[in-house]
Amino acid sequence: MKLGFIGTGKITDAVVRGFCTSAVAGVEIFVSPRNTGIANALVEAFPNVQKMTTNQAVVDAAEIVFVAVRPPVALAVLSELRFSSAQQVISFVPLLKQADLFAAVQPATRVGRAIPLPSVVYHNCPIPLFNISPQIAELFRYIGQPLLVNSEAELHAIWTLTGLISPYYHLLYELSKWTISHGVAAETAHQYVADLFQSLSHMAQQQQPIDFKKLAAHAATPNGMNEQAAKEITEKGAHQVYAAACDRLLTRF
Repeated sequence: MKLGFIGTGKITDAVVRGFCTSAVAGVEIFVSPRNTGIANALVEAFPNVQKMTTNQAVVDAAEIVFVAVRPPVALAVLSELRFSSAQQVISFVPLLKQADLFAAVQPATRVGRAIPLPSVVYHNCPIPLFNISPQIAELFRYIGQPLLVNSEAELHAIWTLTGLISPYYHLLYELSKWTISHGVAAETAHQYVADLFQSLSHMAQQQQPIDFKKLAAHAATPNGMNEQAAKEITEKGAHQVYAAACDRLLTRF
């Protein structure tokens, strides 16, 4: 299987490393030369990765082409490339809609969108997929957990949530900083905060069906610490701040 990557930024770096450290077999990977540092590092790390001289060379070599360039330049980059009808094209570009992508890569007709995040490097990442073939869905299973969505509107709503990664880490930072201020060693505080929220997410993943309100209610014993904190944070509107931020992010689509 020959995979090509147009754009060599953080996401391409993570996806390529994810594939190259997974159990997938017989994969050749071709990356564009745009980010020389990342491209060279991938070539040095993995014998099945080649850095091509141009984006067109990537397209010519690949059966499956992944587009991972910045939204403002995506259509301009694609307009300079010639695709074939036999190729599949998968876009990682947030604001590049399906219709525009489809028009830009003709005569290729097997065209879809996906949302891998940097955590694919650890093979632990939900990967929403829209208009994706079973072959591509199975390929993504090597680096994460494919999640098929029914419409582009659903995809955009889910993509909006990826804008909360930085705020999430800021929250963990503030909680860890508070813990340190109360005498806990920094290394211990950081480790506990990271592990605590990972374990809570893991617990939610085990529920069938997942019910966040039920989990919250179960943790909030009468007169307990969780009940007290949940009431205070809710009354101050902290949760609504996140929803409002998502509303504004969604308008960018």
